[in-house]
Amino acid sequence: MFIVFKKFFSHSTIWCLLAFTFLTGFLVSYLNLWNNWPLMILVIFLAPLYEWYAHKFILHRQLTDKSNWLRKFQIKLHHGHHADPEDIDLQFAPAIAIISLFIQTYIFYSIICFSFKTALVPIFSTFIYYLFYEWTHLAHHSMQYRPITRIGKSLKEAHMQHHFHNENYNWGITNLMADYFLETLKSSKEISKSSTTKKIAGYIRD
Repeated sequence: MFIVFKKFFSHSTIWCLLAFTFLTGFLVSYLNLWNNWPLMILVIFLAPLYEWYAHKFILHRQLTDKSNWLRKFQIKLHHGHHADPEDIDLQFAPAIAIISLFIQTYIFYSIICFSFKTALVPIFSTFIYYLFYEWTHLAHHSMQYRPITRIGKSLKEAHMQHHFHNENYNWGITNLMADYFLETLKSSKEISKSSTTKKIAGYIRD
C-alpha cells in the first residue's frame, strides 16, 4: 500500500490536481459559496456516464494518420497506456489534458449554474473526484495493491479484462454503473479474447 501512495504522490499530474483543488477550495471559502454545497454532488451523477463516454469515444479514438503533435498527444493520453499498461508515466493523464478538460467542465458548470462564481463549487468537488479517479486507476495497475472490498475487486478485475482480454468492454474506472446499464460490462467468459488490446486504433509501439 505504501508503494502505491508513493507512486501516487510522486507524480506531477497529482500535484497539479492538488494545486487546483486547494485553489478552488480556497476560492469557494473566500467567496462564501458553501451555501451552494448541494452542487458538489453533481459530479457523482455525471461521472459514471462521462467516464464511459470519454474512455470509449475520446481515449480510444482512431489515431490521426499524420505524424504530428496531435498523434503524439493521443499516444501519450491513452494509446501508449494500452501498449504498455505497466508504464507508470502512462497510467496518469498528462497535465495539459487535465487543464483542458477542466476548462471545458468549468464552462459547462457555469452554463448550468448561470454563474462563473457559483460554478466554482461543483468544479471543486470535480477536482476531488478526479483525484479519486487517478488513485483508483493507479491501484488497478499496481500489483502491490489488493482490493479488500467486493466492489474494489470487481472494478480491478473489469479493468484488467479491458486491458488484457478485450478492450471493447468494461469502460468504467471508478464505477461500473454505465457499463451495467449500457450492457458493456462483460466477463472473459462472455466475450472472445481480442488481439488488439495493446494495439488500440492500430497503434503499435516502436
